[in-house]
Amino acid sequence: MKGGFLRSFSLGNMEPSAVCMGHNDTLWVVLDRGSKFDIRQYSKEGHDLAKFTCSIKYKMVYGIAWHKLSDRIILTLAILGHRQDPVKVAWFSPTYTQESATCNVSTFGSEGGRFPQLVTVDQKGNIFVADHSNSRILKYDKNGVYLSSFGSKGRKPGNLYNPSGICVDSLGRVIVADFWNSQLEMFTAEGEHIHTIAYIKLPMQVATGGEGQLVVSNRYGFVTIFPKY
Repeated sequence: MKGGFLRSFSLGNMEPSAVCMGHNDTLWVVLDRGSKFDIRQYSKEGHDLAKFTCSIKYKMVYGIAWHKLSDRIILTLAILGHRQDPVKVAWFSPTYTQESATCNVSTFGSEGGRFPQLVTVDQKGNIFVADHSNSRILKYDKNGVYLSSFGSKGRKPGNLYNPSGICVDSLGRVIVADFWNSQLEMFTAEGEHIHTIAYIKLPMQVATGGEGQLVVSNRYGFVTIFPKY
């Protein structure tokens, strides 16, 4: 992985707010339509496979992830789109008929979280959500039942300060893009701090590559690839 450009495809006049890979290497994209949002499924070549228009009370979708064990999509939702929004996590279970594709959304998560950011899933199906305003990570089991939280606001090793991005690597370690601390932090799945991976100015998203790389984007639009971490 060297960051070489492969391709792009048009999304019309709508703005993408979240993206993830799903079953059979399909691409799931959330598109903002003002009072509504679309969830669309594309092939990796950019061919439109399915479209779901969701008319629910939530104003914004911040994060999206594929839950491999149940083959469902997870969303992090916001009602008002500001820092005091309560954390709401949702199962998105698309249904298909010959006439239409239906958007079925059922929410979970009410542990006092504020301003939900990105979401990720480990190999056991556990779900991790970046609770941005409370500077912590929320953990749910494979069924969406709350288990625990870890992290607290601060500047010391193991503290977080408005985490944004989050991912889980092949060894089950949780990696957090700690926004205001400008750091990448590594934790066990139980929330024990392992170490600080790197210092990146205002990191926003983090993901692992197919050959074990770590990929980070920041507020200024730069992407950094770590071959090893």
